[in-house]
Amino acid sequence: MKKVVLIAGTEHTRETLHEQLESYIGGIAQVESYAIDKGIKDKIKADIVIISTSLIYNEAILFIEGISKVIVARRVLNYKIIENLLFIPEGEKVLFVNDCKETTQECIDWLKKLGLNHVEYIPYYPGCELKEKINYAITPGEIDIVPKDIANIIDIGPRLIDIVTIAEILKELNVYDEKWEDATIMYLDKIVSLAKKFADISKEKTRAFNHIKVVMDGMKEAVLAFDNKGKIIVSNENLKFIVGAKGNIVGKSIREIFAGNNIIEFLLSCDKEASNLFEIRGEKYIITKFILDKDNISIATLKSQKDLEELEKQMLKDLYRKGYYAKYSFEDIIGNSIEINYIKDIGRKIAKNDLTVLIEGESGTGKELFASAIHNESMRKNKPFVAVNFSSLPENLAESELFGYEEGAFTGALKGGKKGLFEQADGGTIFLDEIGDASLKLQTKLLRVLQEKEIMRIGGNKIIPIDVRVIAATNKNLRELVEKGEFREDLYYRLKVMYIKLPPLRQRKEDIKVLLDYFISKKDKGLKIKDEVVNILINYNWPGNIRELKNLVEYMMAVCNGSEIDKMDLPLDMLHYDNMLRQDLKLILDIIEDLRKRGENASRRKIERICREKGINLTEQMIRTRLKELEKMGYVKSQKGRVGTMLL
Repeated sequence: MKKVVLIAGTEHTRETLHEQLESYIGGIAQVESYAIDKGIKDKIKADIVIISTSLIYNEAILFIEGISKVIVARRVLNYKIIENLLFIPEGEKVLFVNDCKETTQECIDWLKKLGLNHVEYIPYYPGCELKEKINYAITPGEIDIVPKDIANIIDIGPRLIDIVTIAEILKELNVYDEKWEDATIMYLDKIVSLAKKFADISKEKTRAFNHIKVVMDGMKEAVLAFDNKGKIIVSNENLKFIVGAKGNIVGKSIREIFAGNNIIEFLLSCDKEASNLFEIRGEKYIITKFILDKDNISIATLKSQKDLEELEKQMLKDLYRKGYYAKYSFEDIIGNSIEINYIKDIGRKIAKNDLTVLIEGESGTGKELFASAIHNESMRKNKPFVAVNFSSLPENLAESELFGYEEGAFTGALKGGKKGLFEQADGGTIFLDEIGDASLKLQTKLLRVLQEKEIMRIGGNKIIPIDVRVIAATNKNLRELVEKGEFREDLYYRLKVMYIKLPPLRQRKEDIKVLLDYFISKKDKGLKIKDEVVNILINYNWPGNIRELKNLVEYMMAVCNGSEIDKMDLPLDMLHYDNMLRQDLKLILDIIEDLRKRGENASRRKIERICREKGINLTEQMIRTRLKELEKMGYVKSQKGRVGTMLL
């Protein structure tokens, strides 16, 4: 959890602003505060330091140690006190009392800017003399400085941090997108409640709405508040600009300013919270509406789709910074074979829906590459892609990593708790690699996540809904694990909604030359590889698949002295591989490969017939013996019935 520190000039200001910050960011950041008039003993270390005013900047900056984001707060008058100021008689002389000349004049300027200029303000601060009888005094918490003979004292309290500064803090905490609506609701709830209260006081109505208008006009979003009949209570200049309205629209019906019936139906619907995309005067806007139950007032914010696209770009930058993005697309999957093109075609089709995917394949066949490509071709491509490998995740840490934990859940738990990978992947894709290594206990929890679309952190008591697509992968045969009782059958079928079986490299040998050229060209476009080397590699069995081929290329390029890789640049075990098999075994492998290319099954009878045609005397029994040798060596797999023998 990030640390936010507030430095204020006085203790009174510190208390007020600390309380305000807690209300906005208390659940997502650790908030501390200091007052200069109370003294600051130690250097301050924090992710974000907020200085309450530019007047104390030079003094406050001396207490900051290390690299911190420093924000000088913009401040606005506390709107809760406007009602008291409105009842001061018009034309009355009013003493404005503060602790120094600069802040005194700044506050007077703010009052005038808010439309509260029906009185004559007289600045008063230490060193000033009161030369005439004054009945009213206004002070932001500095009551001790107010002259004793003034009868009516209005304490407006310290000025609050404005909504623009709150937005800047949320952005620095990387929670702007998820917390901005909440912050806006908190801010506008108070403003709109104030507006409704003053709407019944005709004498002060104009002044109250002038204040609200200044506040809302300072917001980037277009804002509109209206009652359950569609009568507009308050709006800002951005809204008027979007709809092309001129003059005052308060008191009008939303039907008068929005041309489309679909927008009006949306705004007047009973949904407490809703968002939708609409076109207004040729531009597209996201309209978000929420209802304040206690006042039966609806508030709508309008955001330009262009602005949202910019925000989306910023979110993508944040995902890249965290590493939560998919690196590969289907264009990065190299090969021209029928097998790989078929699988890529299936993958693209699977990407278009939002169902769970299970990818099976030997180590090194590119399971994560396919998972990345599916994500990047899906509707979730601009959202997080979070990968977790169960084979490298200790069982005692797996649950907390996946589902997160609350503060104090166990010894060593971080203060404030921690989001799990499922929460961090919300809206996007989580890739569960080597799912076959997950314990049965963890499998049970994963099953619940897939069924209920919700998680609960360790030590927590709150259900957290999640919107995540799951792609799982394994190099094991999950069906066999299910039969052995090592993998839950219900989880297996939950995962295997969409299914991809990646072919090993030895089943797509026509891709070997393409892959060789690709890996070599990435490092040295001028380097060539001799045909005899390519032939040796094509005849190799590739137990490590594409990963082994890539590593081999790295080796050959490292030891090669010339501009062409030759036979002597191969590792010794690879160099002698071509001579490791007896000629009779090589012959049987070649026959099986030829039959596979023709789409025929490789039965012992067919192999025996082809051997006889080649003038080689091998009986079915002799072929059976040799096939068993090849199966032990990992080259083939014998199948029952008509399927015959298959190459691995």
